[in-house]
Amino acid sequence: MQRNQASDAERAVAAGAPRAYAADHLLPAVFRERACPAKSIASGFSQMKLGEILVSLGVIDGEDRDFALQRQGDLDILFGECCLRLRLISGAELSWALARQFDAVHAPLVSSRYGRDLVTMTAPSGPYAETLRALAGRLMSNVLLGGRKALAVSSAEPGEGRSHLAANLAVSFACAGYRTLLLDADFRHPKQHENFGIRQFPGLSRLLCGYTPEDVVRQVPFVENLSLVTAGPLPPNPSELLGRGQLAGLIEEAKAHYDVILVDTPAGDRFPDAELVAPAVDAVLMVARKNRTRERQLKAFADRLAATGAFFAGTLMTDH
Repeated sequence: MQRNQASDAERAVAAGAPRAYAADHLLPAVFRERACPAKSIASGFSQMKLGEILVSLGVIDGEDRDFALQRQGDLDILFGECCLRLRLISGAELSWALARQFDAVHAPLVSSRYGRDLVTMTAPSGPYAETLRALAGRLMSNVLLGGRKALAVSSAEPGEGRSHLAANLAVSFACAGYRTLLLDADFRHPKQHENFGIRQFPGLSRLLCGYTPEDVVRQVPFVENLSLVTAGPLPPNPSELLGRGQLAGLIEEAKAHYDVILVDTPAGDRFPDAELVAPAVDAVLMVARKNRTRERQLKAFADRLAATGAFFAGTLMTDH
């Protein structure tokens, strides 16, 4: 246990303060280091050892794996049991990794790491998760073809399920074998760091300011093909930051390394942020909520997006 605490401290020191670089020079490298080769989730895990799976899924790092292997030999126990004793993983995380080793792609994960909204991870065999995967398939077939890769998920008003949908679509695309990047561009009320149990900093706001921290693109634990850029520190000038043009360049660079790029945006009723994001992506998926969304607000928001030249992927009515 002492060793794990030291490792955490070392990692915190190693992260350090963000370094300033020319963003247009280093952004491709940032994405290249984190993007996974495109392949089916089930295609490779059955050939891997448990420790390799845990590292591949981002649950432990290589240093933790090597330490566990050393202690496993001393204790003469199974690797998974050794990781549990060392408190490197939880029982739920071990069960998940074992399920992946036996090609159970949609095995449920019961973990405090993820928020309740992430049903494609916590209840992947349920009918709602199946519906979300079907939606991802339709978006891939009907929208994300012919060079389109970047999709913004937007809504007219708060509380309509926009961030929930973006997170679950990201998992669905990744589990289908597509290299997926989720960008949290909601600098008003960001949610994706909570959904995935990943710290909020440094994040997208730092990238758009021209800084390139090494850990800005995170591998989402348990989802091999999914990377996340959290919102980062909330800037005092969100609209100005999104309107400078760096976001379009960042997304364009990411397209060389990812098959799908999803962008979570703020609600469009009070701020112009979503309208500033729209020109940087290839399509916009609008989200409305049953018995909540007001038709007048939705139409006004759609008109403002249309004025930016946005391509509409459609409008999805949810009751979440």
